[in-house]
Amino acid sequence: MPDSRAYLTEFRPRFQPPSAADLCTPVPCMTTGQTNEEVLEVFSRHRDLVALPVVEDGRPIGLINRNIFLSQMSKQFRMELYGRKSCIAFMDKEPLVVDAGMDIDTLTVRTVECGEKALSDGFIITREGAFAGVGNGLQLMRVVADVQASRHRQIMHSIEYASVIQQSTLRTSRDALARVCPHAHLVWEPRDVVGGDFYQFSQGAGGWFGAVADCTGHGVPGAFMTLIASTSLSQAVERQGARDPAQLLGTVNRGIKQVLGQVDGGDDTPGSDDGMDAAFFWVDTAARQLTFAGARLSLHVLRPEAQEVEVIEGQRQGVGYVDSAPDYVWQNQTVALPSGSLVFITTDGLTDQVGGPRAIALGKRRLRELLLQHRAASPAEINGAVLEGLRAWQGDHNRRDDVTFLCFRI
Repeated sequence: MPDSRAYLTEFRPRFQPPSAADLCTPVPCMTTGQTNEEVLEVFSRHRDLVALPVVEDGRPIGLINRNIFLSQMSKQFRMELYGRKSCIAFMDKEPLVVDAGMDIDTLTVRTVECGEKALSDGFIITREGAFAGVGNGLQLMRVVADVQASRHRQIMHSIEYASVIQQSTLRTSRDALARVCPHAHLVWEPRDVVGGDFYQFSQGAGGWFGAVADCTGHGVPGAFMTLIASTSLSQAVERQGARDPAQLLGTVNRGIKQVLGQVDGGDDTPGSDDGMDAAFFWVDTAARQLTFAGARLSLHVLRPEAQEVEVIEGQRQGVGYVDSAPDYVWQNQTVALPSGSLVFITTDGLTDQVGGPRAIALGKRRLRELLLQHRAASPAEINGAVLEGLRAWQGDHNRRDDVTFLCFRI
């Protein structure tokens, strides 16, 4: 695992963010006493000059656009009429003028507000009010692109490191699952670098506890929710034990609501309405019995002689949301599992994935068909078949959500 101190050092700012001064190009300028003939001469000498600033007492008062000026002066009798007159005749009297210390973000906003002329003609840059030079729109766009690319790289590095942390927190549960149920297999695929699904497994006297949960959102917000929910679950298991999944759901429900301040109908309720769907269960290994409590997630059971997959539905009440009453009581369901029984639990990222020729959800029926088709295989092989089926169904469609599913055999 990377050293967090080295990581923080790596992303400590090493240079000042760019400002208008970085775009400042020294160019000739005109004074109000100079004529249009002189402007024409300057444009002739400096063929790459897009616009020519006009100053008075060292302070900018306008900008002469090269194309507009040459177009006007090329018309019949214009040279005779305007050649010896002041250069302010064809001057834009309201150019964009910015201080050299202005940051790039503010400069970008000002340029957009000023409109097309600031991008095409450029803008005047001053230092303490005095003319310093000009900047042009193409330069600005290049710098903005570089800044955005740099910020994106830093954000992605941060998210990638967050993924390391998230996976480290889940590793303990994976190790626990391998100890308590060697024939189990788990798939955890966040839609983004980090995800809103999590799992938790632990060993207890006479059995083991498992949880598969789908928190609100995905990506970084989802990952924050997994931290809140998994911490609440760990504390509940430590205080109450793991034999009563329904009680644990109730405790986590109150824990999430307390952390997020989600009180139904309260005046102080924030904008957050977040929580999770979850399947909590306790496996009594000696009795070959499973106690299940579900919050909008289901349990799929395939017994050795059964012809169909039995679906044990969870209750239609999410955990931790504003409309989840603090005193809501989930119910345990007890399931007998003869030797060789297959158990499968998934978040809705699997069944809700859009794909196929009609761009519809994979659905629970296709999942049950896959489980029946591969019932004789090992849990790892079954999960591999389900994952392959998911990817084939998804095709060219984007992944919609995080996907987590667990398969084990008793």
